[in-house]
Amino acid sequence: MKAAVLGSGLMGSVIAGDLARADSVDGVVVADIDPEKLARVKRSAGKKLSTEQLDVRDTAKLSRFLKGFDVVASALPHGSLHSADMAAVKMGAKMVNIAFEDEQMELDAEARKNGSLLIPGCGVAPGLGGVLVAQGAREIGGATEGHIMVGGLPQKPKPPFGYRLVFSVVGVLKEYTDEARIVRNGKVVRVSPFDEIKSVEFPAPIGACEGFYTDGLATLLYSLKGYKELDEMTLRWPGHAEKMKFLADAGFFSKKPIKVGGNEVSPMDFSAALLQKELSGGDPEDVTVMRVEVKGHSGQIVYDIVDYYDPGNKVTSMGKTTGYTGSIVTQMVGSGEVKGKGVIPPETVLGAEAVEKLIAELAKRGVKISARQ
Repeated sequence: MKAAVLGSGLMGSVIAGDLARADSVDGVVVADIDPEKLARVKRSAGKKLSTEQLDVRDTAKLSRFLKGFDVVASALPHGSLHSADMAAVKMGAKMVNIAFEDEQMELDAEARKNGSLLIPGCGVAPGLGGVLVAQGAREIGGATEGHIMVGGLPQKPKPPFGYRLVFSVVGVLKEYTDEARIVRNGKVVRVSPFDEIKSVEFPAPIGACEGFYTDGLATLLYSLKGYKELDEMTLRWPGHAEKMKFLADAGFFSKKPIKVGGNEVSPMDFSAALLQKELSGGDPEDVTVMRVEVKGHSGQIVYDIVDYYDPGNKVTSMGKTTGYTGSIVTQMVGSGEVKGKGVIPPETVLGAEAVEKLIAELAKRGVKISARQ
């Protein structure tokens, strides 16, 4: 198969490298607007990978680029997703997107008409967490509750925030500012991120983490019906949520411009620039922790992931858990193992057999998922 990757950042570079190593992939072309990022990806991958400088906001050029590929993986940041998704759907392409936006679900009718397949939110969260909720429901014969708790953490937290960026600062700030949609008593309700801060305990050496609500249910709000409770929490080291709540309450994340020295400045833009620098320092070695709890009338099942930075290949754990998930599903789509037309969530398009293969392939790449009842 011939595959394309849109975006060559932290996640796109991992997806591209994994695709280039796959026997089933004949060639990979990575597209990005940034020539320096493309050069880094090119240096780190094999002969099967080539690059093309492309602004995905130019839908005419993007549409021409998408022709001739069996499958496309999108690792674009928020703000660039919708135009790329629309171009892919219009071209009848098969695309796996690691990010999710609600607008993607509105493309279903056009995707069906054009014979396109778009799998949105197919990373670690959203993505793998929801896939495990659906798989757990199958395992226990039906579920009434699903709880996803996940976070990418620095192994050596640096004061004052105890956090290091493992994806875009824009995405991180959305976790602190956007209301979270969760299901309570069978109905979707909105809560503020810090309405509840929950302690979550993992086996040593991780120990205690803290979780706060984030709007990460993504496609699960559309695909999983009949649940009494359904929610997602982002995990951080203890004390982080209190600091971010203070900044949010003090207005540092407000998008309303204020005048400073005669100039109008957005507190959010200022904070993003400051935190981009502050949260990019320190040791790059990270750890991803995830717990997925699925409960039903006949029992429960709990999935755990504790995954560490890969020092040999210099790949972050968040890159592994997100990028490898996206790459494996991309390969399944490109080979015809996963089929469909329209906008289909990962937890829907992946049946039990496909999920078992996904778990096995992740284990081969060092990302291991444990399950207990």
